[in-house]
Formats: sequence, structure tokens, C-alpha cells
Amino acid sequence: MTANLRPFLRPKLDVLFVALNPPAQSNENGHYFSGKNSRFFHLVHLSGLITKPLAKEMADEIVFGSTVVNYRGSGFGVVDLVEHLVETDSSRVRPARMDVDSLLQRVRKFRPRFVCVIHSKARDALNGHPDIAGALHWGMCGSVLRDSQCMFVVNYFPNGNRIADEPKLKIFRALRDML
Repeated sequence: MTANLRPFLRPKLDVLFVALNPPAQSNENGHYFSGKNSRFFHLVHLSGLITKPLAKEMADEIVFGSTVVNYRGSGFGVVDLVEHLVETDSSRVRPARMDVDSLLQRVRKFRPRFVCVIHSKARDALNGHPDIAGALHWGMCGSVLRDSQCMFVVNYFPNGNRIADEPKLKIFRALRDML
């Protein structure tokens, strides 16, 4: 299956969200985080990163394509670490070094203030890269990319796991408070 999701990237975003890969439903819909079980936009709203609830079927265009509902008019973007693999089961996704190289090249090029990684497999792939100084952990991680001022944040995947909402909201709220 061909990946249909295209990143929302532009120079100097406030936050670039990094997902693992396009899941089948979101890819078929052509919109990030639009699958029937996706909770990303719900949690982002509860955290205050966006100012009103949105229907997830088109929320990516509003949140990542404009700033009208974003906290303090912040610019948000999104990209998948493994863009070419459409797969809902993350246990089947194996990020390669070239995926991480591509992401870090984009971070350096577009210079977001924050990169918010929202999957443990994406975090683990980044942790294995030589340009990441120190280790990424859950929460605010600081400026860990060599030759970049960008701050990294790692949050739990928003759905499909046993982690309660409160730790996820706490991290998103801490990010919001830094904007």
C-alpha cells in the first residue's frame, strides 16, 4: 500500500510532532491521526495545546496547516519517522538508520523550537543515533541533537496502550507551558 500522508513541515515551527509511521486507517483517510481509535487530537485538546475540540477527520489540516486553534497561535507540524511503511501494528515497524538520518536532516533544515516524539519505537531509534547526545526519556529531554538548539520532548503513544491519560497530558501540558 502506498503511503498517502504528507508531512506538515515549514521553517521554524514551534512544535514538530514525530509519529512512528502511517497506520492503515489514517493513510486511507489521507489525514494524520484520523483512525477510529486515534486519541491524539482529543489529548492535545485536553492538554490545552489546541483551544477547541476538533473532528479528527480533518483536524490535521487545521492544527498543522494553520494556527487558528493552536495555543497562543503556535505553529505545529507533523511527520512520520518511517514515512514509506503503512502499518497499523507497530511491532512490525522497524525504523532504519536512514529514517532517523532523514528526520534529523529535516529538524536541522526547518529548525522547530521543539520536537515532540510520540512513540517509544521512534524514541528508541533516535536514541541509537550518534547525533543524539545523551538519552531521550519520557518528558522534556532538552537540546540533545548535536548542532541544533531544538528541544526534544518524548510523550507516550496516545492510544492503544495501558498508559493512563494523565502522564500523557502532563507531558503535553509541560510542552504547552514552554510555548
